[in-house]
Amino acid sequence: MFCNFCGARQGVVQAPGAASGPAPGMPQTAPPPGYPDPSTQASTAAAIPPAVPQSVKCNSCGAPLNPAQGLAVVVCEYCGAVTTMGAAGAQIFQKHFMLDNKIAQDAALNAGGQWLNKGILRRKVAERSELGTVTLKYVPYWIIPTSVVADFQGTRGTGAGMAVHGSTGGEKAAGAAVFALNVLAAASRAQQAQRGRVTAAQPQVVRVRDRIQLSFNIPIVAVRGYTKFQPDDGFQFNIQNKAPFDKRKAGGIEVMSGDISEAEAKQQAAALSHKFAEKEAKKRVDTLESIQVYPTTYDGELLHAPVWFMEYQHKGKAMYILIDGHAGSVMDGERPAFALW
Repeated sequence: MFCNFCGARQGVVQAPGAASGPAPGMPQTAPPPGYPDPSTQASTAAAIPPAVPQSVKCNSCGAPLNPAQGLAVVVCEYCGAVTTMGAAGAQIFQKHFMLDNKIAQDAALNAGGQWLNKGILRRKVAERSELGTVTLKYVPYWIIPTSVVADFQGTRGTGAGMAVHGSTGGEKAAGAAVFALNVLAAASRAQQAQRGRVTAAQPQVVRVRDRIQLSFNIPIVAVRGYTKFQPDDGFQFNIQNKAPFDKRKAGGIEVMSGDISEAEAKQQAAALSHKFAEKEAKKRVDTLESIQVYPTTYDGELLHAPVWFMEYQHKGKAMYILIDGHAGSVMDGERPAFALW
């Protein structure tokens, strides 16, 4: 008798003294051509990738490394070489650079205070705030070159919106002035129309369809949980001033390792590029109706940047400021939107 499904012969009794047959539950004879042999498959062990070693040595100086905490980017405490950890094992990452710190704490506090007080709706915010912890660290960032193509459409009316959505204070101030003048002019025309002098003019709406092409070197903080250290407003480091990483040039400042891989950093850079493209599109229209963003990321490099992190409180609310220690400028932060007293 043969099985109607696999064709194996059934009911064959093993002769005394014969070699032991297949394991219980397996067909007693080989399957027909074209069918897999279950006994062979069962004896084949599944391929399991090797685990990341708990203790490895630096390939640069031979010092011990301890990636047991799940770090993806490990900085050697002795020579400063970066070792990347992954399924392929421990490897030295060659594209490792740094920026030197150029400002002391007083200069960093001054830059942060000027940023706090900037704006016509903010007065003496720095003077009325309570300063908390101030730290300086060399923080690892993946610098991901990203090109963006975005197709968008929207409407443009008075033209004030493009300036109001500007990225600089001058553009926003100019937009606010134009907007105020247009409001006053519209109010004057409406008042005259009520008196029968003129007919109120309707603003002309122009539909806009355009394409944006942008390029960024997007910094992605390589330390998970350091969300406050992640600039998201288009900030870019002065990577033209970078130098090969040398821990001796850190001057005793803490140099952090990281736990975000380059592949994950590319995904985050692609997500941020959508925000940057939308911001650029809003400069060109008063009302953005739709936008399609197509980012392309390229292989990046690891940059250790000196970052001042300042905590403070304003009227009981905890806020922070992030200062680029190389350029002396604000990377990101929180401040009151309105504070006149």
